[in-house]
Amino acid sequence: MFTVKKDFHSVRRKSPRQKNVGLVRLVTELTGQLQREGRDRTARAYSSAVRSVLGFLNAEDLPLELLTGKLLRKYEAYLLLKGLSMNTVSFYMRNLRAIYNKGVRLGKINRVEEDLFYRVYTGVYATPKRSAREEDIAKVVKWLEKEENKESSQKGSPLVFSSYYFLFCFYARGMSYVDMAYLKKTDIREDRICYRRRKTGQLLEIKLTPEMKRILSFFRVFVKDSMYLFPIVCREGEERLQYESGLRLQNRRLNQLSARIGLTMSLTTHVARHTWATIAKKERIPISVISESLGHRSEKTTAIYLASFDRHILDRANRKVAHSIKKVS
Repeated sequence: MFTVKKDFHSVRRKSPRQKNVGLVRLVTELTGQLQREGRDRTARAYSSAVRSVLGFLNAEDLPLELLTGKLLRKYEAYLLLKGLSMNTVSFYMRNLRAIYNKGVRLGKINRVEEDLFYRVYTGVYATPKRSAREEDIAKVVKWLEKEENKESSQKGSPLVFSSYYFLFCFYARGMSYVDMAYLKKTDIREDRICYRRRKTGQLLEIKLTPEMKRILSFFRVFVKDSMYLFPIVCREGEERLQYESGLRLQNRRLNQLSARIGLTMSLTTHVARHTWATIAKKERIPISVISESLGHRSEKTTAIYLASFDRHILDRANRKVAHSIKKVS
């Protein structure tokens, strides 16, 4: 049986001279900055991790000086005892690590223990394959072509919308659904889409391909009075709720579409991104080009991307992936 709650409160009473910097205060500052930068998902991840660890401690806050390796190992055991997966454990630990490291950099806390997160799990377990085949993407394209030949009243069906969303994410170098949902008309500049990833804030540029242009043309009538490119986020002040509702509907409809066109796997919003990367690798596009195309950013890969690739290299990579679908069609 865990005794960490007792240990936590007793240590807090014995440490009156320690800095009065709490985890909640730090996270409030960090999430506020993230939200101003449009990085809502990261802000929510930080808040989720903090709620989890405070729930474990049965405490309203945690002085940063008390975040020790011993406490983290007990917290990890607690999460596993609850039946959470290793990837979920890693999610909480990685976000706590990011919060802690930012606290150190901001001078909120002195690093008192090296490799604080060394003995807890912060990796990623391999998950079932989430990429589709070129033939699967081609089936979606062919199904849409048939739908386009129907009466105009049928062209705006929910499955048609979801199919176009899925294909746009795929053709736009595996764009994340959240980034697509928030695209604005002002993000199109000189035949390119210029946007910042919601997850990392990284600026990306993507040349509009013929396939992407056709999809945008289809939605033009549905967003004529909106600042956005797609009718997912429409009403100001409710963007997050609309996106989350749209994401749930999108995955539900993609599941329906998969069954309707006879796919052996179920499409999801993540499948478009994974499939683009898988096909790009199959086309022998260098991993470094794929990573920059997807907008990946992490401490482990920063050194690889110190010299940015010419954007024309990224455009050629995207054309190769799109061409692979035409070959099987």
